Amino acid sequence: MGEGDTIPCNLQVVFVLGGPGAGKGTQCTRLARDYHLEHLSLGDVLRKERDTPGSEHGELIARNMEQGRIGPMEVTASLLRKAILAATIQTDSRLFLIDGFPRKMDQLLLFEDTVCAATCAIYLDTSTEDRRRRLVNRAVVDGRQDDTDEIIQKRFVTFAETCMKVIEHLECGGRIEHVQGGGDIDEVYMVTRQALKTRLGDALIGRRPAKRQVIEGGSQVDFVLEGHLVEAASEQAHWFNSRSSIQISL
Repeated sequence: MGEGDTIPCNLQVVFVLGGPGAGKGTQCTRLARDYHLEHLSLGDVLRKERDTPGSEHGELIARNMEQGRIGPMEVTASLLRKAILAATIQTDSRLFLIDGFPRKMDQLLLFEDTVCAATCAIYLDTSTEDRRRRLVNRAVVDGRQDDTDEIIQKRFVTFAETCMKVIEHLECGGRIEHVQGGGDIDEVYMVTRQALKTRLGDALIGRRPAKRQVIEGGSQVDFVLEGHLVEAASEQAHWFNSRSSIQISL
């Protein structure tokens, strides 16, 4: 095994779990943007492999996705490991969000045996009604082929039968944070972000971008300068660095 095939010893992985349509991708995209984390979506990894000409696993992945499944655990874990290794080399990333995985106990055990043990997991707990509504809307907006009514129902059944066992296992190990995911997306994000801070603590310090656009009318604005995060009301905000502070009015 070459140097490029070795998983870094300081790798940290956070699983973001929830039923189909729970908002995993939405929340991970925001967390990755705001904290410069590496975000891997299992669904995206599988679709990329499925659509790669000459892929060894393309047809198998396509057949499984039509049935609402993700396929053999060896293939899934291997593709995720490959994606993680590529990111650690290309961007020197060491902190990953993986959404939509693991969905079965054997996938969890194989991943933690061949890649690394997950630092923690966030579970977006969302009602079936909310998830179905989101998936139907996504099918219209994004044109996702695996968001048909039949496949959606199969995925719901698979989640209830297999994925909940993973969540229960992580719960017993004290490695999971529950977030109610059925509310307003911005409100859910605030709670999700706090859950991540609670679990990772100092690992997030200094990971936010030095500049962020202020959105007019927002009730809260976040600023970062030299790695120090300040959350302030929109009428007034303070920027701090190690030597001075500047107050600005918005």
